[in-house]
Amino acid sequence: MLDMNSNTIIIDKHSSSIQISNKISTVQRKSYNYMLKIAKNELKNNSNARKFTITADELLLFFNFGEKHHNYLEKELDKLRKIDVKYNILGKDNKQKKWGSFALIAGYQYEKGVIEYSFPHQIEEMILNPKMFAKINLVTIKGLKSKYSIALYELAEDYINVQIPKISIVDFKELMRLEEYQYSNIKDLKRRVINVAVDEINQSDNISFKLSYELLKTGRKITHIKFTTHKKEDVLQLKDKQKKFYGWKSHIIKEYKNRTICNNLVEIGYLKWTFFYIDEHGLLGKIVNDSKTILEKEEALKVWEFLYQNPSKMRIEPLTQYDILMKDFRDKKIEQVVVTALGTKTTITHKFIDFKIDSNKEGDFDYFFIEIEQEDSSKVWSQESFSFDDIVGMNFV
Repeated sequence: MLDMNSNTIIIDKHSSSIQISNKISTVQRKSYNYMLKIAKNELKNNSNARKFTITADELLLFFNFGEKHHNYLEKELDKLRKIDVKYNILGKDNKQKKWGSFALIAGYQYEKGVIEYSFPHQIEEMILNPKMFAKINLVTIKGLKSKYSIALYELAEDYINVQIPKISIVDFKELMRLEEYQYSNIKDLKRRVINVAVDEINQSDNISFKLSYELLKTGRKITHIKFTTHKKEDVLQLKDKQKKFYGWKSHIIKEYKNRTICNNLVEIGYLKWTFFYIDEHGLLGKIVNDSKTILEKEEALKVWEFLYQNPSKMRIEPLTQYDILMKDFRDKKIEQVVVTALGTKTTITHKFIDFKIDSNKEGDFDYFFIEIEQEDSSKVWSQESFSFDDIVGMNFV
């Protein structure tokens, strides 16, 4: 019996047995893959084995088929025995020039809850010598509801390290167990078959890739479909990272509740004097000019993730004179009285825009150049630098 609690139960499934006309139901395909895995395990211990056994209960239990009677399973297996399928539809096994048809199981016998079964010789060859195979996860298949999703998932796994070839609409329908006349309108084929399978695969937590597709034309008619796999981060690794992140976040909230935590996140667009705090409810907020605001969920998550990746930023850094100038004196205005060539006096208003340290002056105190916006909106830097005290003592209007 296979481990019911495992997240991964892999079967090396031969390409030719993946590229079959999908004339089997979801229950039958899931059961068949399970039976292949059991046979593969038994062959490791006895390469001469040709008959294999499983219990009806483990088959029903593993795939969550519910409390259905064994007669239900017997009917499904009987249908499976009578189905002939065409294989190697896309010709991946073209080196050996193999294609044809076979029954999926040669026969089975049920007695007192135990099922004994055997495969036709074509399947035996594939199990014993899978020169080309895909690693199919039975736990993944267990979670898929649509037979189209299972068939497409297996196909994508078969080509996981290479490009999936473009598939004619005729061959695609055969892989999906559709008659050629079904869904002759491509919009219906997309809505009822392609999108159903692609969406379910992309939403599965147990599948390590995503699928996209495009429909290809010959002339004006859509004749082929091209699927592309996109690797995504291993699901288990992602879950482990999330667990660590939320554990860290809970610890920080508990330790810093009702306290200020940091003030220097210029890397993600905040000014250095934007202080962050955790309120009594554990929510993240910011303080700008003594005004407190609780961050929206998305903004808070952005800050949390940055702090998690940059723990040194958790400390509060003292504000420098430059910080204070930018915080309290940017956008302030001063007036300058200018005597014209005719001897008249006029008042000009200047607005402070920015400050930068005068690197040429040495000493215990910094001096700053001031960027000024003039009345005509032009901007210039001051020709001389000023001390912090000089700037603070200016007559602002």
